[in-house]
Formats: sequence, C-alpha cells, structure tokens
Amino acid sequence: MARFDELVAALRSAGERFDQGRLIEARDLAGHIRRLVHQGATTRALIDELGVPQDFTWVDTAGVLNPKTAASAACLTLMKIRTGSKRCGEFVPKLSLYPPAPIRTREGGHIDRGSRIPFDHWWTNPVVKDADGAEYSRKDLVLALASSDLTDPEVEAAYAALAGSESLGWVVRRETAATGLERNPVMASVRQIGFEVLQSISQQRDVIAACA
Repeated sequence: MARFDELVAALRSAGERFDQGRLIEARDLAGHIRRLVHQGATTRALIDELGVPQDFTWVDTAGVLNPKTAASAACLTLMKIRTGSKRCGEFVPKLSLYPPAPIRTREGGHIDRGSRIPFDHWWTNPVVKDADGAEYSRKDLVLALASSDLTDPEVEAAYAALAGSESLGWVVRRETAATGLERNPVMASVRQIGFEVLQSISQQRDVIAACA
C-alpha cells in the first residue's frame, strides 16, 4: 500500500506542476498512470498487484466520441482563447469545470458526465480524433506519451500510431522543446486522465483500503 500511496502522491504533484504551467509534466503524469493501471507484456499494473477488484470503476469526464462528428475532437479538454496581439486557442484540461451534462456511452446510451464506468470502457473508449479522422483512447495517449519501454508491443503500437499523426504526433516525437504544447490536445488530455484517476481513487478509497 505504501508504493500505491507514493505513486498517487507523485501523480497529484505532477498534476499540480502541470497546472502551474509546466505542461511537460504530462510525460511524468503518463508514466505514473501507466504504472498504476496498465498491464503490460513485462509489467503488472499496481492496482492489480494490490488486488483491487474488477468492479472498481473509473470517472469519465469525456464520454465516447460521436461517430457522426466529422471534425477533429478532444473530449477531455476545453478550448481557451487568448486575446490580444497573440490571439490563439489553447487546449486546457477540464478538471472539475464541467456540467453534469449527459455523455455518450459505448453502448450508445447516455450517463451524466463525471459518472464512473468499467475500466475496459474507460481505458479504451476513443476520446481524441485528429485532423485526419484517426481516433485515440486514454490508453493510446498514456502509453504513447510514457513510451520509455518500446519492448512492450502495446506501448510500441500506441507510440507508432500517435507519432504517425500529422496534427498530433510531434508531441511524442519530441521534435520541439516545452513550447507550443498548449496547441496540441495530447498534454492537456493526459492531465485530465490523471484528474479522473485521482477522482476515481478518492471516491472509492474504502475499496482500496480493503485490499491492504
């Protein structure tokens, strides 16, 4: 349980630094999330090591992409418009700034935004669509951004898919320093995923405590 608490604290701290303007912290966030929840070829998710039950559910602030939407989309973020001479749009994480409005489920139904859903749905539902129509799940974004272990086939596939995106891939290809990141939804999306993880844990702390 000590390792779990340390990782949760690290996730929270990285999120706070992101919110202070260090957008590059999204890479650390992705690494922490991966260690918590991803069952890889050579690694085991910490929540599985703890014996967290399969019915543990996960806060969803995005919903599933509407298949009728032709344009690009980033369901985990908001668009903030800067004014003045450097007028531009930037992606920011929603955090808790969302109404309890209905969002789409995998089955085609609707639930309130911020409701909890099964892990498989939460981890693999598409939440970002790029300019070419390619879709990416939380799993895709997290594994691609935390791509330190390309010996894991799933990590390698996620990295290759996102790196190949004309509009999004430069973030994971690391072709730039920590500038301009706000114009790409990947970093803000991973910050929001971290928020969802922390909310899920906070709301079900008794379930985790029972595993100690």
